Amino acid sequence: MPEPKGIEADAPRLGALLRYLQTEQVEHVVLDEPVDDDCSGVRLTATVVVAAETLPLLPPLLNEFCRRHDMQLVHHWCHGGDELFMFSWLNERQRPDFMSLRVQRHAAKQGSWWQRKREQLRRWREPSGLLIACLGPPGSGRSDVVEQLGALPLAPFSAAHVINIRPRMMRPVPVNPDSRVPRGRLGTIAKLMMFVADYWLGYWWRIRPKLVASTMVVSNRYFDDILVDPGYYRIDRFRSLARWLLPWVPRPQLWLVFDVPSEVLQTRTREVAEEEAARLRSEYRKVLRRREDVVVLDASQTLDELSAEAERAIVAQLVRRTARRLGLPDTSKDNPTSTDVLLFFCRRHVPVLSKLVRVLFNSDIHCRLPDDVHMPHPYGIVLHRQAVIGHRVTIMQQVMIGGRGGDPNIAPVIGDDVTIGAGARILGDVRIGKGVTIGANAVVTRDIPAGATVVGADRIVATGRNSPTGDVEAAKVAKFPLPPRRNSAA
Repeated sequence: MPEPKGIEADAPRLGALLRYLQTEQVEHVVLDEPVDDDCSGVRLTATVVVAAETLPLLPPLLNEFCRRHDMQLVHHWCHGGDELFMFSWLNERQRPDFMSLRVQRHAAKQGSWWQRKREQLRRWREPSGLLIACLGPPGSGRSDVVEQLGALPLAPFSAAHVINIRPRMMRPVPVNPDSRVPRGRLGTIAKLMMFVADYWLGYWWRIRPKLVASTMVVSNRYFDDILVDPGYYRIDRFRSLARWLLPWVPRPQLWLVFDVPSEVLQTRTREVAEEEAARLRSEYRKVLRRREDVVVLDASQTLDELSAEAERAIVAQLVRRTARRLGLPDTSKDNPTSTDVLLFFCRRHVPVLSKLVRVLFNSDIHCRLPDDVHMPHPYGIVLHRQAVIGHRVTIMQQVMIGGRGGDPNIAPVIGDDVTIGAGARILGDVRIGKGVTIGANAVVTRDIPAGATVVGADRIVATGRNSPTGDVEAAKVAKFPLPPRRNSAA
C-alpha cells in the first residue's frame, strides 16, 4: 500500500489509521496530492479511494480504531461520491486536535437529478452545523468565550456566526439604553410575541441555511434568559406567558451555562451586586433543569481554561450526534427492567403512579437524566432536582447527590464517565470531573479533578494522567498517605 511521504513522521495517528485499514483488509489506494477538505484547523488530512461496496463497512471500523487509540469520531460529511470522516483527540493543553480522512468511491458515477435532490433534502433535515446557546451572568466570561468561538471556529465547521440574544429579523425600536423602566401590560405582551416571531422567522430564514452549510452558530444569550433576568429586557410581569411560549422557540442543540460563584464574580465586576449574582446563578441552574444537552461550565477558571472546556463540550456533542446518525453501537451499559421502570415514571411524572414507584424503590429522583445513565441496582437513590448528571454515569445503590447550604438550586455537577459506588454521598456546590471513580461509602464535599479516584471523606488516592491539577492532588496524597494495613492475625 503506497503511503504519502511524511505521513509516518509528521502524523503518527494518521499513519496508524492507514495501517489499520490495511490490517482490516480494506482495499484502498492513498492519494499523494493534498486535497482541500473545506474545513479549517485540520492539520492532518489523507484521501483514500475505496470500492463502493466497502463504504458501508467503514463507520464501525473507524469507530473501533477510535476506541483503541483514545480518539473520537466527531464528524461525518457526505457529498456526491465522497465521504469525510473527522477524528478528534485532546492535546497537551487539553484542547481538541483534529484529523480527517476523505474517502472517494472508485469509479464513482455522477448521481441522477433525483439522487442529488434527495441528498440536499437529507442535508437540510440533518444539518452538519450546530446551534449553541450561551447563558450566564455578566462577568462570567460568556461574551469573551463567544467572541473566541466566533473568531476561530472548530475544525468540523466551515465557519462561525455569532448572534446577540436573537436573530434580529425585526429591528427593535430605539430606546434610551439607561432606561430600565418596565414595560406595561400591552408592551410586555407585544415584546414577547415579537421575540417569538423573530426567533421563528430568523431560525428558518437565516440560521437553518447556515447550519446546512456546516456553520457553528453561537448565540450570546437566548430566549430562556428572559425567565432568569427579566429586568434586563424591561419585562417584570407575564413570566408565565414567556414560559408558555418556550415550545414555539427553536431549541439549540447545545446549552453552555457559565456557572460562577457570587464571591468570584464580585472580584471581576461590580456591575452586579452580590445578592443579585447569587440569585442569577441560582435561576440559571433552575431554568435549565428540564433542558436536554446542558453543559455547566466552571466559569471561575481562567479564560483559556474556560474556552478549552467549552470546546471539549462542543466536541462531545458532535461525537454523540455522529454516533446517532451513523448508527454506531451504543457503548452504554444495559439497565435492568427495574431501572427502566423507575426512570420511566421519574421522567414523566405520572400522577400517583410516579410517587408510588418512588416509594416502592425507596428512591427520590427529580433531576434530568441522560438516556445512557447506568443504574444496576436502583434502590435507595436520592438525586437533587438541580443536579447535573453527565453521560455514561454509573450510579450504584444507596447513592445520595444532594445540596449543602441554603440555596435549593445549587447542587453537584457530575461529569461524563463517572462511577459512583454504593452508599456514596456527593454534597454541595461541587464539580466531579470526567472519568472519576468514587468508592463505596465515600463522602465528597469538594471539587474532584478528572480521572481521580476518591475513597473515604474527600480522600483522593489516585489522579488521572490528563488532569490539569494532577500534580497538586498527587502532592496532597503524598502528604496524607493511606494508613497501614492492619494485621489479620491481630
